[in-house]
Amino acid sequence: MSYVYVINSGMGEGPPGTVSVIDTKTHAVFSTIRMNTSPQSIAITPNGQFAYVGDQNPMSDQRTIAVIDVKSNAKVATVEIENISRYLVITPKSQFVYVLMLENISVIDSKKNEVVATIAVKTTNAEAFAITPDGKFIYVPSEVGAGNTVSVIDAKSNCIIGTIETANFPEKLAITPDGKFVYVASSDEGISVIDTKEQSVIATVVLESGIENVVFTPDSQFAYVTDSITGTAFIIDVKTHALIAKVPAGMGTGKLAITPNGQFGYILDFNSTIVTVVDVKTHSVIAIVQTGIVPFDLVITPDSQFVYVISNLNQKGIVSVIDVKTHSVIATVEVGINPFAIAITPCLDGGYIQG
Repeated sequence: MSYVYVINSGMGEGPPGTVSVIDTKTHAVFSTIRMNTSPQSIAITPNGQFAYVGDQNPMSDQRTIAVIDVKSNAKVATVEIENISRYLVITPKSQFVYVLMLENISVIDSKKNEVVATIAVKTTNAEAFAITPDGKFIYVPSEVGAGNTVSVIDAKSNCIIGTIETANFPEKLAITPDGKFVYVASSDEGISVIDTKEQSVIATVVLESGIENVVFTPDSQFAYVTDSITGTAFIIDVKTHALIAKVPAGMGTGKLAITPNGQFGYILDFNSTIVTVVDVKTHSVIAIVQTGIVPFDLVITPDSQFVYVISNLNQKGIVSVIDVKTHSVIATVEVGINPFAIAITPCLDGGYIQG
């Protein structure tokens, strides 16, 4: 069993936002957690014990990280931070939470739930950052000189130990599950491939300029890269760092996720109501699923049985539940106003845990 957490940012001048918690056994909301202001980011500890939510009012100085106990679904701590939390990543052993802001990264000790370090790194253009599977290094798009670099942070000392020049305007990045490579997406030149042993760019994959997401198959063999300008998912062979296939996925091609068993990729089209399903073995489209209007984020259960897709219709939040066996919507769940992001816990009953 897993829980799905949907953060609902609410309305600017209305009541505070909420977090809707969905039980994956019943596909129903069983808990709603009220935030202090407007939640904008979320991450769940790999041990499945806590959810960390960036809760902030962009119009004031009220900026915090709310800590939710997954067992009770109650807020158990509030951590004050300096600026708006844009993205969160958590170390593999759940010890530290890294909060990406514009001018720095705050490091939260998850036992004390307090900020224990601040890393000065300018990340104005960053839209993602990541930690290696062994928890040793953090890679973040940064601005040094001309602004075309990725900073490498030692997670033990929380110090920047190097900067790597990449293609122009790096914004997003992802690390292969085996930790060997970092794929850095540039806003206008494609993918720069960093070798984590050499800490240098070893290849460049030239793509279009509208990269939205980079996701690897669980076995680290392939990278799926979505491009909203051409409406295409590009598939890269990680062994050769070469483009091997293109899949049409709609002109609003955006977020995607691959089932933990590595069989299927689900790609959202935020300009329509569709989700494109790709067979990872053949790199071909095998189904088109109709969901709510403007689908823009998704998660897949650790057992690869269900896909949860959030969409927004006139500020009303909807979660469509897709059965992976039939590639069809089997349930629709109403959540809060203006859903912003979605996350899922590992299995909470001792079963399969997503790696």
